[in-house]
Amino acid sequence: KYCSQDLWSGTVDQPSDASYGYHFAGHLILSSVVEHLNLSSAEQVVLSGASAGGIGSWINVGWLQRKLPQAKVVVAPIAGFYSFAYPYTGPGAQPGGLADFREEAWPGHVQLWGSYLEPKCAEALGDRSYACMLSNYSRPFLDVPAFVVEAQTDKVQLQAHDSIPAPKWNTEEEDYVKNWGANMTRSIKAQLREGDGRFSPACYIHTDFSKAGPFLSGMTYGQAFAKWLSGEAVQLDDDCGILCGQCSSVLV
Repeated sequence: KYCSQDLWSGTVDQPSDASYGYHFAGHLILSSVVEHLNLSSAEQVVLSGASAGGIGSWINVGWLQRKLPQAKVVVAPIAGFYSFAYPYTGPGAQPGGLADFREEAWPGHVQLWGSYLEPKCAEALGDRSYACMLSNYSRPFLDVPAFVVEAQTDKVQLQAHDSIPAPKWNTEEEDYVKNWGANMTRSIKAQLREGDGRFSPACYIHTDFSKAGPFLSGMTYGQAFAKWLSGEAVQLDDDCGILCGQCSSVLV
């Protein structure tokens, strides 16, 4: 999930003053694991992860496909579909608590971590290549099938990166959450390609996808993913508003 604290992007294997004495080697760790597993005869490979691991699966999947040209590589991130943060600043705003995901913070993250960036994305975006760290900007440059598992109102993104307090919300907070959820849904639909799949419930969760829920069309995310991986079209979203899905936890 966290491991190297660099969203699985880092290439810093020699600590220095510039890295505050730390290694940031997430991409190198993944590379070593792939070498150790010896996947040269694999026919199908699924790269997945949750939260930071979900972000990292997007960052690394293009590299993995090129590493394993004989295999069909697909990416299936859980709670890993991110855009730049635009934090709530109205009444009741709370300190986020996790890394600053506003656009102006990303060049510093990428420099600190020595982040690996998808080459086609980095070349296309030029001075804004740091945006390739996030799937809302990198997806057009990744030539792999994708199945996205993402809550329409992601609890960690909203509270830890966008300064929304825990429910219950005042009118301004609720309006922000409604708009945020609508933007998430639009972004996923806009960036996914024909043949990609999605499972996006109207739930206030982060990585809490399991056999116990959430459910869309009577299926869990695992069941929906299995259908998609077998070749069926699976594009599942709630369209009832916010916090109205058949979720795995009860909002109190």
